[in-house]
Amino acid sequence: MPTINDDAKVEQLVSDHLYLVQHIVHELAARYPRHVDRQELWSAGAMGLVETARRFDPDSDVPFAHYARIRIRGAIIDSTRTRDWATRGVRRGQRDLEAAAASFEQRHHRPANPAELAGLLGITEDEVARRRAAAHRSTVLHLDQPLGSAGDDAAALADTIASLDVETSPEKQLEQRELIGSLRTGVRFLADNQRDIIERYYLRGERLRDIADEMGVTEARVSQLRSEAVRALQSLLAEANFGAPGVDPEAPGKRSRAAFLARVAENTTWQQRLAAADAPGGALAPGMVTTA
Repeated sequence: MPTINDDAKVEQLVSDHLYLVQHIVHELAARYPRHVDRQELWSAGAMGLVETARRFDPDSDVPFAHYARIRIRGAIIDSTRTRDWATRGVRRGQRDLEAAAASFEQRHHRPANPAELAGLLGITEDEVARRRAAAHRSTVLHLDQPLGSAGDDAAALADTIASLDVETSPEKQLEQRELIGSLRTGVRFLADNQRDIIERYYLRGERLRDIADEMGVTEARVSQLRSEAVRALQSLLAEANFGAPGVDPEAPGKRSRAAFLARVAENTTWQQRLAAADAPGGALAPGMVTTA
C-alpha cells in the first residue's frame, strides 16, 4: 500500500489536522476519571495522528480526516488501557454496579443496599462486595486529595502517609543516589533534541506548544519526541532494576532505544552513574537532570 514518505508532507498533514486531536480528547475525556491526565490523552492522540499521517495511502478513496479520527481515537483508548491497573473484567463489573445503582436510585429515590444490588444484577452479595473491593484497589488517588470537606484547610491524603527519611537509612540513601545518578546519566545520553525537550518540559515547566514553536516543528512532533525519550529512560531504569515497568519491545522508537541503552552501557560504569548523583546542582554537565 502506498504511504507518504516525504517528511514535509507528513508534517503538513499533521499540522492541518491537529485540531482533530483536541476535539476527540474532549469527546473521550468525560468517560475517564479526573486522575487521568488530559495532557497525556492529547499526547497519545497526537502520536496516533503522526503514525496515521505516515501510513495514510493518498490514493485511497477514504478522506484523511475520517481515517485519522478512527486511528486517533484508538490510540487514546489504547494508551489508557496500558496505564490502567485494573483488568477489563474489573472495569466491566464496576460499570455494571454503577449502572444498577443509578437505575435503582432513579426509581426509588434512595441508594440501593448490597442485597438489592445483588438482586438487580443476579449475583450474590459476596460478589457485590468483591467487585467493590476490586474497584477500590484499582483506584488511583492524588496525594493532594483533601480528606473531608473543610475547604483549603482540610488535611490531604499525603498528610496521612509517613515519610521515609532516606538520611536515616543507608540502604535507601544509596538506592536514591543510584536512581538519581542513573537518571541524570540517561538524560545526558539522549539525542540532543530529546534531551532539550525533557529539560525544558519537565525541569523548566515550558509548554509543548512553545517548545515546538522555537524548534520549528509541530506540537505533535515534540510530543512524540518527548514520549520516545521517556520510554528510553524508562527502559534504562527497568534494566537497572529500579522497579520501573518495562517498555513494550514493539513500542515506537525500538532502534533508537536500543542504541541509547548501548551508548550508556559502553560509555559509563556504575561508579560513574553513582557519582553523577552528587554533581552540584549549579554545575551539571549538559543534559543532566536532578529528580530532587
